[in-house]
Amino acid sequence: MDFNEKQIDILLAAERLFATKGFDGTSVRDIAHEANVNVAMINYYFGSKDKLLDTFFEWRVPDFMINVDELALIENALDKIDTMVDRSIKSMNSHRKLYHIITIESSLKQRMLISAAFRKLKLHNLEVISSVINEGVAQGVFKGGNDPILIHSMMMGTFMNFQMNYSFLQEQLRIASDTEYARYIETTLTQFIQKTIKALLTYEK
Repeated sequence: MDFNEKQIDILLAAERLFATKGFDGTSVRDIAHEANVNVAMINYYFGSKDKLLDTFFEWRVPDFMINVDELALIENALDKIDTMVDRSIKSMNSHRKLYHIITIESSLKQRMLISAAFRKLKLHNLEVISSVINEGVAQGVFKGGNDPILIHSMMMGTFMNFQMNYSFLQEQLRIASDTEYARYIETTLTQFIQKTIKALLTYEK
């Protein structure tokens, strides 16, 4: 789906407000003011706040799809895992506002999880992870019997824990700023996830 400049301005404004004020706490008028447009324009493009939210999900979802073409250029299965995790964490970390929205708003989380756009994302990423695992098994690098659903869940769950508990974890890790916290996620946490997944895939039962 292609969006023009005004539509993107509105979607970005909605993202900022939903992440700070919540979905219910944000009005269409708030979004119009934040995007510097009139309410009629939002109604014209999206119809309602609910439909704007659905469009927002559809707009953001492609950013989280694992890049198959990039992985195809990498021959070694272990290197594929490293690249896949690195790109996935960086993509999610660069869209922290979205994850703030779905962790704060339980109703939105459920709505997003059952949306067609999010289902397409999950199916795509699971297929890619499954392909990478099978290729590694064929190369003799990975052991068989590992469920891609569990690998994907471990990666996503670890990242989401750092989003849901960022205030507590910043304090425990003695990290002073959000920028430093984001850097920690893209370095130390990413390396931990990479090592964990590779350990699981190469573990001899």
